[in-house]
Amino acid sequence: MSKVLVGIDVSKKELSITMIISDKSYHCSVANNKDGFKNFSLWLNSHKVDKVTACMEATGIYGIAFADYLFKQSHLVSIVNPACINAFAKSKLSRHKNDKVDSKIIAEYAGKYELKSYIPSDPTILELRNIYDCIENLKDQYRKLQNYLECREHLASEVIKTYEKLCVSLLKEIEKLEQKIDEILDNNVGLKEKVGNIQTVPGVGKKTAVAVISSVSDMKVFKNGREFAAFAGLTPREYQSGTSVKKRSRISKIGSSRLRKALYFPAMSAMQHNPLMKNFAAKLKLRGKCGKVILVAIMRKLAHIIFGLIKHNTIFDVNAVNLRNA
Repeated sequence: MSKVLVGIDVSKKELSITMIISDKSYHCSVANNKDGFKNFSLWLNSHKVDKVTACMEATGIYGIAFADYLFKQSHLVSIVNPACINAFAKSKLSRHKNDKVDSKIIAEYAGKYELKSYIPSDPTILELRNIYDCIENLKDQYRKLQNYLECREHLASEVIKTYEKLCVSLLKEIEKLEQKIDEILDNNVGLKEKVGNIQTVPGVGKKTAVAVISSVSDMKVFKNGREFAAFAGLTPREYQSGTSVKKRSRISKIGSSRLRKALYFPAMSAMQHNPLMKNFAAKLKLRGKCGKVILVAIMRKLAHIIFGLIKHNTIFDVNAVNLRNA
């Protein structure tokens, strides 16, 4: 019997599911909760299916619980970048878009391409990731309120008082969450060591180290630093057609925006205070590279270096870094 393909279109409250068995497709919709997951298993049983190859788009937190459920039920499951599914749909000249159509396209995609198996995150890593994202969210809210308060002469006094109270409250909550991160690391020697090793890179602080550790469940999934940089969306994307069309290369941005954001300010700091990076930046400048290109190159080098530190469980050594290969 050929493998059974399952495509899942994920939304906040519902899972639209298409199953393909020997070119025949079947569809169902279940709630995106534990009861819905059980109903999915019952639906499989009704078709006398015990194992499937399932595929879904990356949709943030909405699909993780179902992916974990499928993994625990010994199904093969993969979470794919939505851009890949979108490109596949365009290649099929798909004219319609709804949950049922989307789930079928995802199932067909699973049958055409080799999928990377999903592995659930370590609960501690997942907790760190959630806390880190929450802190960043609260900081964004704090900055927005501070921007409002810069124009306080145009605001009512009660509005000013409300914004100021919210700012104080946000700072308190951020402090609590940062203490929680310290508590998690203190209780996990391995993670604390990795965070400490990453911080030995000049210009890289604890915030960046936590962002890196919380973004990757297992660094072993990457063969080398280039793959890790690609995961962060920092690898160059070339655009060339024939001999006459050649646009300036840009970073792909197909990857973890969390990592790109976390590496931005450390790269700026490294350009100023890390002798290795200062020299590297100077060489790029002599080659006519603009400031933005140089900054992205520094971010990419930091990603390579951090990958090496985690892989070899070591601290930063300026004499061991080869920027030509990074």
